[in-house]
Amino acid sequence: MIHRSNLALLAFVLCCLLSSARLAVDAPRPQSVQNLAWQIPNRSDRRFAALKAALPQHGTVGYVGETGAPVNVLSDYYLTQYALAPLIVDDSTNHPLVVGNFPHSPRSQPPDNLNLIKDFGNGVLLFAPKDGK
Repeated sequence: MIHRSNLALLAFVLCCLLSSARLAVDAPRPQSVQNLAWQIPNRSDRRFAALKAALPQHGTVGYVGETGAPVNVLSDYYLTQYALAPLIVDDSTNHPLVVGNFPHSPRSQPPDNLNLIKDFGNGVLLFAPKDGK
């Protein structure tokens, strides 16, 4: 005879296996992950191409971006660094040129201490400090 505790344990293990099976079925296939890993930086390169051509080839520029979920904000910043390399992108507005990256809300208001120099479209902006520093 099967005891209640054994039956409960069997039911628990079965539920765990069903849960894991769902993860295996819904997991992205290696080819789609590889394509996605290539598409994101490539899309970022295209977004920043005109800005990169307008910036000096070397040096440091500031950065301002959207506020929100820390993961999205950080990934937007890293993609900006990747797209503008070898230029150094500092997460600060204390530079003569400041890159604005607003991919999710292109009509965001710029910070009060910055003047818009050029809007490159698609949420990519170039600013300079109002005080001229």
